[in-house]
Amino acid sequence: MGVAELKKAELYYHKSLRDDVARVLQRSGVCHIIEDSHEESAHQADVDERLAACEEQETHIRYLFRTLASRYNDPVPALDRMLGEKPALSLEELAETTQKMDLKELAASVKKTETALNELRLEAAQLKANAGLLSKIADFPHPLAALTEGTRTLTGVLGSLSAAQSQALTKDLRALRADTELFTAARDPKQKEVWVVILCVRTREREVLEICAKNGMSLVEPPSGLTGTVAEESVKIAGRLAACEKKEAELLDVLTKTADEWMPSVQKASDYWGILRGRCETLAASGATEKAVKTSFWVPVDALPILQKQLEPVGPGAALYVSVPAKNDVPPTLLRNNAFVRPTDALTNLYSPPVYGELDPTPFLSPFFFIFFGMCLGDAGYALVIGTILWILFKKYRKIPSSLRNFVSIFSIGAVTTFIYGAISGSFFGDSIDKFFFMAPLRGIKNALFFLDPMGDPMSVLGLSLLMGVVHLMFGLSIAAYSEFRKGSYADAVGDKISWILFVVGLILFGGGAAGFLPSSVYVMGLGMAAVGACLIFWHAGRGHKNIFMKIGAGLYALYGSTSYLGDILSYSRLLALGLGSAVIGSVINLLGAMAAQIPVVGFLLFIIIVVGGHAFGIAVNILGAFVHSMRLQYVEFFSKFYSGGGAVFTPLTLSTRYVRIADGQD
Repeated sequence: MGVAELKKAELYYHKSLRDDVARVLQRSGVCHIIEDSHEESAHQADVDERLAACEEQETHIRYLFRTLASRYNDPVPALDRMLGEKPALSLEELAETTQKMDLKELAASVKKTETALNELRLEAAQLKANAGLLSKIADFPHPLAALTEGTRTLTGVLGSLSAAQSQALTKDLRALRADTELFTAARDPKQKEVWVVILCVRTREREVLEICAKNGMSLVEPPSGLTGTVAEESVKIAGRLAACEKKEAELLDVLTKTADEWMPSVQKASDYWGILRGRCETLAASGATEKAVKTSFWVPVDALPILQKQLEPVGPGAALYVSVPAKNDVPPTLLRNNAFVRPTDALTNLYSPPVYGELDPTPFLSPFFFIFFGMCLGDAGYALVIGTILWILFKKYRKIPSSLRNFVSIFSIGAVTTFIYGAISGSFFGDSIDKFFFMAPLRGIKNALFFLDPMGDPMSVLGLSLLMGVVHLMFGLSIAAYSEFRKGSYADAVGDKISWILFVVGLILFGGGAAGFLPSSVYVMGLGMAAVGACLIFWHAGRGHKNIFMKIGAGLYALYGSTSYLGDILSYSRLLALGLGSAVIGSVINLLGAMAAQIPVVGFLLFIIIVVGGHAFGIAVNILGAFVHSMRLQYVEFFSKFYSGGGAVFTPLTLSTRYVRIADGQD
């Protein structure tokens, strides 16, 4: 239990066997590849070429996914795929399927269709813009060629300005009346913008533009293709838009058919080329000479016999040498725990795994996490809903990936602790057992189990929460002291760890006895423990200083650190806050449901909607809060007392796939 023992393996083999070796290592799924920093250029160039081929194929695959995935109706729902329901194929079948298709040609064909579609949409957007522009001057009486082309002696200006400025523009153009014609488009009186067209002789164009600028007119350059009347051009645009829409529908239909035909194969190709890339990266990380290759990797001790057996078919051209980690080696960390603790391996790795050979905090984290989760969620009804959903998932999906299975298991165990805490605190969908008549048969059971009342007696629950905090923190300090003893650092164990346990626990006992919460005999014992702890803290903090004043200052400053312990302990009040919040939300939902039930005719329907919808919302919100805050108490308060992490996760070379499941067989 804890951190698995690893061995460093060095596999030497002839260069002709490298594909066979990479295939075996990948299939075994137990080898964490170590990158060799002395690859030979000839070997590297060959592998680089193969890696480039994989990356090129994956580039085509990413493009096809980006373009076709939204148009493909996948027969395997995303949730089913995520939970392991994938078609099973052997590597041989996967390779055969992939090799039948030309990804480059398919991507080029799709890109051609997509380009045509984008050009068509761009044209349609321009046509709509032109139609919008023509609508501004719908009653313009002359051909638009006067604006877009002009004549040898005539030109025009199109633009918009405010209603107030249009009057000033009209006034300024009167001086050029003989050489200009002003057209003002009809408009709704509520519109502040006025569109105008000014036709003028070319010799007056500069003066007209100056007048337009003076009056704040925004000039618009009409498209050169518009030459007929507004009505004629509007008909042409409408016809072209209809043709564009028809062609767009045809191109979209082509993409849909392409997606239906090829996306299953593209999905398989994605997995196939991902597997090949993993093999190539393994070879790229290996050292080589002209004829031999060396691949180094970490492997769990208990997996070595199986790996050696799998390498036997490779033949005598491969030799495996195994050794224990050297002092300068940095092995990754593989956590191995029992069935109860194993799900929370994911929580430790999420924070940071332990350095290889150091203490695994997961067994210490697990019980507290599940207890805190139960206290934060704190509703037996919610626990039943969560448990039922997870039971259905486990029943329906038999091949849930291990990474996801861990989180499902976390919530399953959390549902159990939530049910227990909800039962003893009397919370079952809030106060529904007391609130609704149809829940009356359960009141006897509820009252028999009920002895903790967060709503009626929050101070008792607060006391329990803070007590849990003290136990949690002192347990963390105890682990830290044990670790120091293991290293032989006895002074640090006593002066920096045990001293704080004595001081903090002593103060609590002293305060509890003085306040009358605890027996008076505890008062003296607590005072003595706190005094001894304070002396040890004072001594340990100042022992590195020769100057007496520095010793005293360091000791006092260390004692001042007790305020941080007070803050840490108070952090556990969130156990009360979240549990109380869950109960209050549930009670409010029940109250609203009961009020809605009194409405004639639709009351029962509203009751169902409010109660079911409200509690569904309550479960979603409270389960998130319970998970996040329970983790925070582990990461911030608990781990800070004894654990720093810093290890690297053991990441073996595997047959990692997303769309298919690799069945047994050879490739």
